[in-house]
Amino acid sequence: MRFGIALGLINGVIGMITAPILLLSLGAAATWDTNLLPKFLGIPWLFAGGAALFMPFIHAVGGFLVGVLLAVIYNFAARWTGGIEFVIND
Repeated sequence: MRFGIALGLINGVIGMITAPILLLSLGAAATWDTNLLPKFLGIPWLFAGGAALFMPFIHAVGGFLVGVLLAVIYNFAARWTGGIEFVIND
């Protein structure tokens, strides 16, 4: 669970970084060509804007689920192989 929470937080921050980039790039694309402007003001533009607003939450939930899944897979693999061992010589 701890790995899932940590990965969820990391991915949530990544979502907070990528959401403004997505909005800026879509805004630039809408102003690039005036012939495309009516297409961007319809449902796809609103869907992309809404997706950008919820992107941090979606990234956090997805990161949590993937983190928990990876931890479960690692725990099963560690039982069979003995896990990862660190040897530190002083």
